[in-house]
Amino acid sequence: MTPRRLVLALLLFTTLALAVTVAAAQTATDQRLPVIYRLAEKASTYQYGCFEPCLCPILTEMPVRGTFVLIPAGFDGLFTTFRVEEVNWTVAFGQPELRITGSGTYKIGGEFALQQQLTLALKIGDQAEQKFDSGLVPAGDVRFPAISVPISINGGVCFDTVITVTALPVPIQEIRSYRLMIGTTFQRGCFDPCDCPLGPELPVTGSLALVPLRRDLFVTEFAVVNVRWQVGADDATALRTIPIRGFGTYWTGGDFALQQQLSLDLTVDGEPQTHYDSGPVLGSKFPRLDVPVSINGGVCFDTLIDVHARPRRSSVSRQSSGGYSLK
Repeated sequence: MTPRRLVLALLLFTTLALAVTVAAAQTATDQRLPVIYRLAEKASTYQYGCFEPCLCPILTEMPVRGTFVLIPAGFDGLFTTFRVEEVNWTVAFGQPELRITGSGTYKIGGEFALQQQLTLALKIGDQAEQKFDSGLVPAGDVRFPAISVPISINGGVCFDTVITVTALPVPIQEIRSYRLMIGTTFQRGCFDPCDCPLGPELPVTGSLALVPLRRDLFVTEFAVVNVRWQVGADDATALRTIPIRGFGTYWTGGDFALQQQLSLDLTVDGEPQTHYDSGPVLGSKFPRLDVPVSINGGVCFDTLIDVHARPRRSSVSRQSSGGYSLK
């Protein structure tokens, strides 16, 4: 075997091993399943402003926290490719804090040196979706399945937004699997004070999971992942159900009175992804979740989901431990 072919063979073996390693980080049952990643908040940053060679200040540099999902998507002979789904990030900037959602791809490999590229279509707050790309860059000293790479709109030149993504797979013992309880309902139509028809309360079944993000003296915050719900039909003879998919955040605590807040980015029956929020609600029975979320605060025409969920007997299940179905 020639030296060049030997190098290619070694790289092929290495990249295939990487694909196995990332899945094995969370599940030993199926190496094709998705893996939940969590940002390292102190190392993941959001920068917005002026970069070299332009002479103006960086306006914002803030930490980013949250999760995303990495899904194996194949090997082309040089690179192992993954789909990036359910980008679920929060920037500690302003009140309310800045939300970032989106999806894209990540690849790692190369012919002679290990390289990586992260490409994401991101929606930041109320802005239109924009493409962020790292370009094909050296993997550096970070060993996969760890990921550390900056992405930007304009290559980090002059006025730009740069997000440094540093993340690791979430250990399975930290993923808390939940099941919806009887009493969880979906209702759409006209609420007070508007006068128009209000649809029936429909039962909702399914599951979700919580991933710890941060904890201080007053508040404990989680990423909500793997929202996989089904809304039952109002006619017992009807076969069709409504799927709900999504992710978000949940916190509980408070300095004077116990509160909780559930914020979800949901896709209902293939509709565009929409933000649902409970707002801060007095009272909490955590680890149980008992909190309604809606688009418009339950005023006039709205969709309201009254969420009641409790932890499964085991906090880690085969599906919630990183490898879970995206159906």
